[in-house]
Amino acid sequence: MKKALLVVLLTAGFAIAQGYQGAGLQSVGTVDAGGGKKLAKVDTLSLYDLNYIPMDSLKIADSLGTSGRASLTSSPYMKDTITVTGIVIADPALIGISAGNTNFYIQSTDSAEWGGMNIFGSSTIATSIGLPSLDTGYVIKLTGSLTKYSPNSIMGNYELVPTANQTVEVLNITTRPAPKELKLSDLVKGDLSAGGTMKFYPGTKYKNSYVIIRNLTVKSVSTFTSSVGKAWDIVVQDSYGNLLDVYDASKYFTSRNYTADSTYVPPAVGTKLDYIRGILTAYATTGYRITPLYPGDMKVKAYTPSITATGFSSRRSSAFPLPTEDVKIRMTAISINPDTSVKVDSAAVYYSVNNGPYVRIKMTPDTSHTFAATIPAQSDGSLVKYFYAAWQDTSRLQSTSPDTSKAAYFYVVRGNGYTIRDVQYTPFTDGASGVIDLKVTIKGIIQADTADFPREVDHRNQANKTPVLYMQDGAAAYSGIMLYGSKGYKLHRGDSVSVTGTVTEYSGMTELTVDTATVMGSGKQTYPPVMVETGDVGGKPSGDLMAEQWESVLVRFDSVTVTDNDPDPSYSITSANGSFREYIVNDGTGGCRVDDDGSNMFSPDPHDTAFSFQIIPKGALFQSLTGVLRYANGAYKLEPRTNADFGTMTGIKREPTGVPATFALEQNFPNPFNPSTTLRYSVPKAGIVMLKVYNILGQEVGTLVNQQQGAGTYSVTFDASRLASGVYFYRLSSGSFNSVKKMLLLK
Repeated sequence: MKKALLVVLLTAGFAIAQGYQGAGLQSVGTVDAGGGKKLAKVDTLSLYDLNYIPMDSLKIADSLGTSGRASLTSSPYMKDTITVTGIVIADPALIGISAGNTNFYIQSTDSAEWGGMNIFGSSTIATSIGLPSLDTGYVIKLTGSLTKYSPNSIMGNYELVPTANQTVEVLNITTRPAPKELKLSDLVKGDLSAGGTMKFYPGTKYKNSYVIIRNLTVKSVSTFTSSVGKAWDIVVQDSYGNLLDVYDASKYFTSRNYTADSTYVPPAVGTKLDYIRGILTAYATTGYRITPLYPGDMKVKAYTPSITATGFSSRRSSAFPLPTEDVKIRMTAISINPDTSVKVDSAAVYYSVNNGPYVRIKMTPDTSHTFAATIPAQSDGSLVKYFYAAWQDTSRLQSTSPDTSKAAYFYVVRGNGYTIRDVQYTPFTDGASGVIDLKVTIKGIIQADTADFPREVDHRNQANKTPVLYMQDGAAAYSGIMLYGSKGYKLHRGDSVSVTGTVTEYSGMTELTVDTATVMGSGKQTYPPVMVETGDVGGKPSGDLMAEQWESVLVRFDSVTVTDNDPDPSYSITSANGSFREYIVNDGTGGCRVDDDGSNMFSPDPHDTAFSFQIIPKGALFQSLTGVLRYANGAYKLEPRTNADFGTMTGIKREPTGVPATFALEQNFPNPFNPSTTLRYSVPKAGIVMLKVYNILGQEVGTLVNQQQGAGTYSVTFDASRLASGVYFYRLSSGSFNSVKKMLLLK
């Protein structure tokens, strides 16, 4: 807690009230026909009322699992403006998040059950109403709009976005409440990514609340580079193998650049924890995650050595060794036990060739903390997997790296050189390259340059776009890679190049930071886009083998409908600031996000008419959509380059229905009509679909549809303004199916 005594609060926008009246005020509202509450005006709700989800909904959610309907875990007050009262559990200075936003947590003073809430929104508004001056233990009253992070997911977490021009009241100053004691088995059964189940009941009751879970073991630790520095991700488990993610958002438990302790090291694999206490939220990988907040929120029972095998270029002597070449490998192992007399006294590497049994080699120290060993030469084409182990002298606790249940370090022996595939491919579901932190040289053709993905400020100044390039050496899986850095920016689409640089993993993307680039030819034919279905990549977790193979590859979706043009309620097209400009398209196999980092002028946000964008409405259908596939912010996304990547946006709309069982052509409506009418039809399988209009003499007067379409039900408007009154016929054909109907135009 900040060391300050609140006597008079000077921050603009703050008021302090005498006494505390409690958090249980009821809302003034009406009940609609469906039984859901709708606020008649801004009023005060208890956090319990705001969060509460009926038991029946949670039981259905448990039966359906994480693929269940998002509405099962949604509040009836979504997007309503509400006044709430709660105690600050984590103040705004504690949580490090992206620039331009403020984030903290409050909880009911009465109970953690249905009592937690994340307060998230613009730093500009937060500062104007005095939020940065809040501290843990302040009982506050504020007004905001209820949203849901990942609104289309049953696992979404509630957020209250503070409104501007309000007075945030501090009603009382106390201490944060004791955490609610939970068992990990209350939240999840097993490993969600390997067939385990998330328990919506009782876990949902405690989302955004302060909880404590005891007797855990660190199962895996992974590190990656984020936009705010080096980050880590920890997965812990109980004695039954139930998993929980630990998030490094608090400045006391992170290595990112907002850390309060630059020497902080996360607990190593195998470390025994007495407990973790912190904020509980839903999380796609393990079902739930916990964010420890303050020193003491994570208590270690028994330490194991910390092993690091990435982050330094000498960790392997050759990125892709020759068949005659022994491979020297290094790793760093240190004891993070506060008892400085405890040392790492031995280490080993275990390696496997072509998925055979693991062989153990003792490693020898070559610096105070670095250990080395040599893996003998292997035959051409061999896949060599390996992992490390280390022991401490006092307790003889063993640590391994990485989590060998999901991944290992690896390399492939190459006698005839290597390609982009060798840099991108991984046999594991973590999506990580086998040559992270190593220098490689690869060749290919530039598919997208900085004219396609330029450095520019967003039109509404929401973010700075970083210029990137993409290179491919074929039109196949694992044939593309992102190039990053100013030394590559001189390259242009169609250049045949050889580039040398260091391979990194950034937020789930494999990148090559360019050191040198040699242009061997210009104006070359780029590789054509690979046909991919939206369901193959959309909604997949990072490293999914079906989606990961297309990372950084130019792909094309055919006949896609915009099923959601406003998927991010925190930055909605209905807000004053506008949206992220992302939208979701579907070809009938599942939705996939489309991002806006390219230099095209298409947007789903009506605000962008001021910047000459073509606005994309919900229900719009593109004959095709091309772009580079990228992973960012928890999702695989299509990144169209220029306007040329957008096929014709037609007046055809795909209706949100299931896959029809048979072909069907319905009667137009209205009929008779003047001057336009709607034609509706269904196709049960993908194929070329044609819908044409003829006059009574059999002459074609209009082609409404002539394109590849996925299975679904469609509607299209026929405008007959230029035609004379009379009888007309319309014909639907696809494959061997043909159907003709009659309509009457009366002017």
